[in-house]
Order: sequence, then structure tokens, then C-alpha cells
Amino acid sequence: MLPPEERRLQTLGRLLTQPAGFPPTAWLCAPPDVSRWQPDMPAAVLLVAAAGQPVPTPPGLVRTLFMDEVQLVMERLVAQVPGAPAALRVSILARYKTHYEFPALTSHPDTLADHLAEAVRAGGLTPAAALAQLQRYFAHFTPDAAERILAQAFLRLK
Repeated sequence: MLPPEERRLQTLGRLLTQPAGFPPTAWLCAPPDVSRWQPDMPAAVLLVAAAGQPVPTPPGLVRTLFMDEVQLVMERLVAQVPGAPAALRVSILARYKTHYEFPALTSHPDTLADHLAEAVRAGGLTPAAALAQLQRYFAHFTPDAAERILAQAFLRLK
């Protein structure tokens, strides 16, 4: 559980890097227009109060999802893309909220490689770990092919 000073207004990207630090029954409060969510937007976690007690959301934010849903989506994302950067976390949560789905990040090697390269670039994953993760989902590729796919993803990032 996060200390009280960490329960104040934060950014959406920061909250999504540590969703397990909040009670599952708390609310993620975010800007109402999900299509414009960015990692640096303000967000907050609203702890559920006593029954019958009204708890207003911070100005400009709306109750978006219970934290248990957020935690499940982020766990699934990190299982597929360890070290996922904030932009990917926000994008996946927005897609989950608007399309009611979790996209299959492991369905195409280039898609997974792009996300893994972003995680490496953001510092959340080492290149060797990214290669191992790509090979985990595409074990039928030779090591050379997996390295080539990941190298191409790094080139696309430039």
C-alpha cells in the first residue's frame, strides 16, 4: 500500500506503473476523454469511503475504472511486455476502456518486437531480456531471425 503522500493527484503514466500499490476497490480517476489520454495527464486514485458517504472526484477527472480492473490489465500487459513504458500502459488501458478488449500484443512478431524495443529504449528492459521475451512467444523462430526482427524494431524507433 502506498503511503498517504503518494495518494495525491499524480500523472496517469505514473499511476499505471504502480497499480498494485492501491486497494482493488479504489477508483482510478482520469480525464473524461479517453481518446486523448497521455502519460503526463493528471490522474488520481480515489479510495472508497464509508458506505453512504459521497466522495467527489478531483476537478476535471471522472471515475474511470476500479483499480482491480486496472491491476489485471497491467499485469497482463507486463506479462507480455516486461518493462512496458508509460505510453504503452496508457494506450492499452484506453483501448481496454473504449473497446472492452485487451489487444493481442503477441499475435504478430513485429508488433511484439516494437513494444519490446520501446521498453528497452525506456529503460525498463534489457536488450537480452527483450530478445528472450520475443523468443518466448515465437519459439519457432531461429535465434538469428528473432535477433533480426528485434533489430528492425529498434531501427523503426529512430
